[in-house]
Amino acid sequence: MIRSMTGYGRGRSIGKVNWEVEIKSVNHRFLEIYIRLPKPWLFLEERIRSFIKERIARGRIDVFINYSSETLPVDIKIDKKAVESYYKKLAELREEIGFEGPVSLSLLSMMPDLFKVEQQFPEEEEMWSSLKGALQEAVDGLIQMRTREGVNLWRDISSRLDIIQKRVENIKLRADAVVEEYRKKLRQKIERISQGELNEERLETEVVFFAERSDINEELVRIESHIAQLRGMPESKDLSGKKMDFIAQELFREVNTIAAKSSDYKIAQEVIEIKSELEKIREQLQNIE
Repeated sequence: MIRSMTGYGRGRSIGKVNWEVEIKSVNHRFLEIYIRLPKPWLFLEERIRSFIKERIARGRIDVFINYSSETLPVDIKIDKKAVESYYKKLAELREEIGFEGPVSLSLLSMMPDLFKVEQQFPEEEEMWSSLKGALQEAVDGLIQMRTREGVNLWRDISSRLDIIQKRVENIKLRADAVVEEYRKKLRQKIERISQGELNEERLETEVVFFAERSDINEELVRIESHIAQLRGMPESKDLSGKKMDFIAQELFREVNTIAAKSSDYKIAQEVIEIKSELEKIREQLQNIE
């Protein structure tokens, strides 16, 4: 199934930690993944990257991950060394200025940075399990959108291949008539120059030379083969936008060869139309995964 490289997906999971994952993708020659992950969870980045690589082959992928954890238990830690330092300094200050009374616990508790409140997060495997659900939902949504867009892309490409095929048929019909037209024109030219005397053997030699020089049958056969390859790509196990673009380049090469070999105006017009459609196809192929 052909997929676009443009899409968006979103996923949520609710548990000890509530996750929200958003993924968007755009065109890129290769697969590049950028992950915006809160600092406490940076150790999960490689797992996230590997999970996405298993599902997506190409494109620039931006992953945005947020969380909330209000329901987690907390642990309050006291910096005892800081308490001791504050106590000593306050005691020294008391002696220096001569005020009475002890350095009380209530006074110490007012000093900054003595207490640190930390949430008790689950173990890594439990964290990954809960995040994976939200990530799976987001990736599924992204792929669904890329698939829908891929259907539209292929519909457009297929219709342009139909146009190219019709133009190729026109060239085939015209190619058969070009040699006969050349024979007639050459006969008329020789008769006019030689005042009616005509060497049939020389005439046929010239016609054969022209036919060989302008023969485009091989190019037409290869063009039809490339078109058939492109049409079969959606069902191919080797489906990729890169491969389809390579085939389109080969089509261009064969069409350019026809243009170089043929001096016929009508064939030249068909070639121009084919190249125009190929340009539009290649633009679309840039967005296929």
